[in-house]
Amino acid sequence: MTTPTLTERYIAAVVRRIPEAKRDDVANELRASLADDIDARVAAGEPEAAAERTAITTLGDPDRFAASLTGSPLHLIGPALYFDWRRLIVLLLGILLPIVAGAVVLAETLTGSAPVDTVLAAGGVMVNTAIGIAFWVTVVFAVIERTAAGSRPLVAWSPDDLPATDARPQVGVSVLIGGVLGLVLVSGLLVAQLVLPLLRDGDGDPIPVLAPELWSWWIPYLLLVLVAELVFAIVLYRRRVWTVGLAVGNIVLSMAFAVPVIALILTDAVINPAFSAELLARPELAGIDLDETWNVFAVTVAVVIGVVSAAESADGVLKAARASRGRGVR
Repeated sequence: MTTPTLTERYIAAVVRRIPEAKRDDVANELRASLADDIDARVAAGEPEAAAERTAITTLGDPDRFAASLTGSPLHLIGPALYFDWRRLIVLLLGILLPIVAGAVVLAETLTGSAPVDTVLAAGGVMVNTAIGIAFWVTVVFAVIERTAAGSRPLVAWSPDDLPATDARPQVGVSVLIGGVLGLVLVSGLLVAQLVLPLLRDGDGDPIPVLAPELWSWWIPYLLLVLVAELVFAIVLYRRRVWTVGLAVGNIVLSMAFAVPVIALILTDAVINPAFSAELLARPELAGIDLDETWNVFAVTVAVVIGVVSAAESADGVLKAARASRGRGVR
């Protein structure tokens, strides 16, 4: 059995990456080209074995050389599709992660999980979701990259996509007023229900409306979210224009506030049991089904909070989209 020469081994390594219909032609051309190069080097005084090795080394890695012959991409996502890939990844992560996290927090809260367990569960699901989104989007773009569509961006650019350059502020001072009012209003109500109680017990001590257990975690958390929303409003006002990043941040903050509040309302964890008991004991309220009234009120409030949060999130996305197309956004 004859041992293949270095040249034949190299040719075999190259043509295995070539479409079968072209393999014979490529092998013959490559064999002739190497033979000419080797003969020239031998004629220049180089030993034949060394000349053969040098000629093959000059051509380089056979897989890379085969890719150069067929035009196959040597990257996962090329420059033509890179920005489309990045924009889609950021958009999906910004929209889906808050929704997934909100769903997990709502489910965990409704089942009575501890706050730490809720946070860990939401974090784990968010990480898995982010990995899944990044993986599948990359797979799709890798397939597109290796087709005719991969040679051009998926979304054609035009001068109409340029952002506005006029000096008019696209975000007014109302965003700052809203951020400040939200924090002041909630903080004021928290203090008022302690110092200006609606009900007092037999000893004259105030009975807070809110359940005392909320102070161990949820009230500080919600105040922190409101502070974050105020910071967000300041950043938005300073930028004077909505961007995709700000729209994503708006969704995250809206979900971070709305989902826990809705979950707490639906699990009847907001009202202080002592307040409810004192209220039920009032003779002037005899004959009124307070439980049914509260259930209707709680569901109504939860729905309103959910609708407002969804509307605010959608509004940020729409304004970011309009701003990216150069339209004024207030």
